[in-house]
Amino acid sequence: MMQESVDRKKLVEEKIRNAEAEALTSLTLIRRVVKDYLIHEKGYGDEDIEVDAEFGIIVDNRETPVSVDYILKIRGRRFMVIKCSPGAVESRERHLVSFARVVDAYQIPFAVVTDGVHARILDTLKGKVMAEGLDSLPERRQAVEMLNSTEFSPYPAERMEKEKRILLAFEAIKCTEESCE
Repeated sequence: MMQESVDRKKLVEEKIRNAEAEALTSLTLIRRVVKDYLIHEKGYGDEDIEVDAEFGIIVDNRETPVSVDYILKIRGRRFMVIKCSPGAVESRERHLVSFARVVDAYQIPFAVVTDGVHARILDTLKGKVMAEGLDSLPERRQAVEMLNSTEFSPYPAERMEKEKRILLAFEAIKCTEESCE
């Protein structure tokens, strides 16, 4: 009976390791596809794309690192955050909106969640989906035009702490998501 329990535990551990390796491979592929799409189809240059941008979020005098796959930066302004995910893109929306609202001195106006095939483009200020589909991502020249009419405002100070806590709650969940995908 004891040996059967040990064997079962080893089998479960092996399945978890395999699932984690598969998820990492899938995420790496999605990230590569998205970056290539941004460069070759949408006209962005390497200088326009921040990769694995990391920020420190301070809540209760504790700093927690948070990061995102890509940030598009036009004319020195962070314009759009992009999160790549092998799972359901809808499940990442609120997380990414919180991220875009609190990581900089101003709200990064647009957020995109994508699995490399599907995408949801969100208006960070409204927290609403504004377009769907990878082809809905603006080309670089369109992004420059959008920049001229886009409001870059800070997130309201009275709601900042709550939004940071929402972000950190999703960050805590993310750890288990990655090992389960």
